Amino acid sequence: MMEDIANVGSALKRCLTIWVAAISLLNIVPAIIYAQVAKPPSAAKAPAPSKFHLEEARIEDIHRAIKSRQITCEQVVQAYLNRIRAYDGMCVAPVNPNDAGDPKNFFPDVAKYTGTPLQPGVMQATISDPAKLQTYGYIRGVKNAGKLRSLSTVNIRGERSATCKATCDLHPSKGALPNTCSQSCEAFRAQPDGLERARELDRQFGANPNLAALPLYCTPFSIKDIFDTKDMRSTGGADVAYGMDAAPADSTIVAQLRAKGAIILAKANLSEYNGASGDPGGTAKADAVVLGAGNSRSTWAGNPCNPYDTERAPAQAASSSGSGVSVAANLVTCSICEETGGSCRVPAAYNGLANLNTGKAIIPFGGGIGADPFIDRAGIHCRTVKDTAIVLDALQDPKRGYYDPRDIYTALPKALIAQKPYASFAQ
Repeated sequence: MMEDIANVGSALKRCLTIWVAAISLLNIVPAIIYAQVAKPPSAAKAPAPSKFHLEEARIEDIHRAIKSRQITCEQVVQAYLNRIRAYDGMCVAPVNPNDAGDPKNFFPDVAKYTGTPLQPGVMQATISDPAKLQTYGYIRGVKNAGKLRSLSTVNIRGERSATCKATCDLHPSKGALPNTCSQSCEAFRAQPDGLERARELDRQFGANPNLAALPLYCTPFSIKDIFDTKDMRSTGGADVAYGMDAAPADSTIVAQLRAKGAIILAKANLSEYNGASGDPGGTAKADAVVLGAGNSRSTWAGNPCNPYDTERAPAQAASSSGSGVSVAANLVTCSICEETGGSCRVPAAYNGLANLNTGKAIIPFGGGIGADPFIDRAGIHCRTVKDTAIVLDALQDPKRGYYDPRDIYTALPKALIAQKPYASFAQ
């Protein structure tokens, strides 16, 4: 009897030793360890892949769902577009300081003000597209608005440019460019939109993408609208009657993302021209002012709102708020932000995101609008630290590394670059 007890105790001790070692070295859940110890390998069954959920999805979740044939790349992109349609829209309302009632809560001492006249809150048509209304002047966040205004442009054919909209963005296979359209639209409409690019990837790779070569395969991104995109409006958030509002070529960072399989799905709202409002100097003087307007607003797209509290819309307090809000609201998987001061870090903090800002010289800046060339730098917003590191690794060109011929600041010693993938530090 005592010998049997000793044998059982010895067996239990061996199982416990195996379990503890596996947990510490492989970080595998106990249930799987138990199955491997208690049953022969032939009897163990691989767990069924979890169903894909867009909300909180990471890069690896998208890849797992595609490889297990739960979803196609086109379906991934369509799901994000559906969410954009549902949640991206105006979330603020104009406030007129001279009105009675509610505005007095915002301007209790307005009668004592003697400076430059205050610009009242108004809703009016944009210059670029008279069919599009925008708020100007004083605004307030709308409680439980159900909308966020984090994106300035979405990569949908016919909607991605004010210059080449509607039939001027007709797919070349659908017919000749109408005579009423700018000739610049001929090259523009040859660019696939987000869904068309997803279909191309599905046709090329199906359920077996080469993730070593395409680590961002079918990952939807928004891009702060200081970075040029050849397939979407690129005006730095400004509302001007441009002869052509899309760039002739991608910025370096956007080109690299595309090369690694990413879907550039939208441009993120921002502080116009990447700077706060103020007196530009010279003879141009404002005839009205908006005091305390914050620095995350553009005349083309308006003001982003925090997804957790839309009433406090202007409190985003940083120029890359559109990037942060679009990721927090699951309108995209990741976003490229940019900061001169705290424009990436603040939205990440306000929206509960992971943010990765490298030194000035790591991420290429060619094709971007800067506020201060000595300290401007791109950053990465994703839901997890690992995803930001995956994106950073993907931005490294296989031949030239992180060097960008259009950005002199990227000519830095290789010793400053990690010798192994950055994602390996985030395991």
